[in-house]
Amino acid sequence: MFCMSCFTGWNPRQVKTAAVGVVAVMLLSLFLLSTPDTPTSSFFLTPSSLSGESLWGGTPRAPQCSPVNHVFFLKTHKCASSTVQNIFLRYGYRHNLTFALPTAGNYLGNPQPFHSGMVAKWLLPASGKVDLFVLHTRLNPGQHSTVLHNDTFWITIVRDPAALYESLFNFFHMNYAYGMQLSEFSDRPIQDLMALPRYGGKFGRNQMLFDLGYPDNLSVVDLRRAIDDLDRQFNLVMISELMDESLVLMRHLLCWTPHDVVVFTKNARRQEVKPKMDPRTLQTLRELNSADVLLYDHFLARHREAVHKFGQQRMADEVAALRSLRDEYYEDCGARKVKGRDASLKFKEYSGLVSGYVTDNNTDTNCQMLSMPELPLIDTVRRHQKMLLGVNL
Repeated sequence: MFCMSCFTGWNPRQVKTAAVGVVAVMLLSLFLLSTPDTPTSSFFLTPSSLSGESLWGGTPRAPQCSPVNHVFFLKTHKCASSTVQNIFLRYGYRHNLTFALPTAGNYLGNPQPFHSGMVAKWLLPASGKVDLFVLHTRLNPGQHSTVLHNDTFWITIVRDPAALYESLFNFFHMNYAYGMQLSEFSDRPIQDLMALPRYGGKFGRNQMLFDLGYPDNLSVVDLRRAIDDLDRQFNLVMISELMDESLVLMRHLLCWTPHDVVVFTKNARRQEVKPKMDPRTLQTLRELNSADVLLYDHFLARHREAVHKFGQQRMADEVAALRSLRDEYYEDCGARKVKGRDASLKFKEYSGLVSGYVTDNNTDTNCQMLSMPELPLIDTVRRHQKMLLGVNL
């Protein structure tokens, strides 16, 4: 076990960044100078005490802001949410922030909607409010708000519904429960597919809408009302396929540094194990997940609005700089990918279908946390929170 209490801040890696090369230096300098503290464009994001203020709405914000330490991240299934979660877990640990946590595991409600009693009371601060809520849960805003500060920023992430359903189906081996392969879906009546029960009560069609607290069979009118409600509820909805752009928008919204949003991809299947879907199957999956298609298309359009407001060239520059910075961390950590159940891994991944990370730098806490799977990292955060709250270990 490594010494988690020894970590007091970033290592000298930031100094090394300046010596990577002339091109990288120029890109990184542009990236660092374009933080919300520097008035380089009209796109400024200042934290608001009103949780309904969204990234894409309203008038340009003031150029000065302070880092946001109160965040609710709804971790949607199979939307690259484990990658984003790793960012929040490391940030909260490093800044001694408190998390909403169960006694064990990584769920706080799902398939049942969240209620405050799911949070371990002995892991709550005296105020009953936590700084960060970043675990799997099923959205129930009234109950979630009871454990969150009033100025909490609400964030989630969405993914193309056909790709999401394929990932869900194959990752959890749902073919055994349904008695057919995904390639057979296009030969079945859509009514039969819509009647398939949720696997384990959790996984099935319109998964994003379900995680967001709604039934998966809303009428069109109710669905559009639900999407409007979600638009008002969330300050930012990230797009899985546009992860780096989404991370740039998120770090400006939260007034964080580029280093805060560096992350290694988590729990993603290796390319060679991903099946190729024919057009008929893709179309069937879009029809089966039609509510999620409307949800996704809405927030994809919102994302494009935000990037346009931010500035296309500025976004391209910041994405390039973020990728360069990520490569530097990868090199400094001596990180390399291996199969998720490889014997060289200290902590095994959920599945052998995904990649895990082995690092040569075993003394740098951040490198270790960057490479850790979800469950061991949550356990590490839980132990740290016990220490912060003075709970007997």
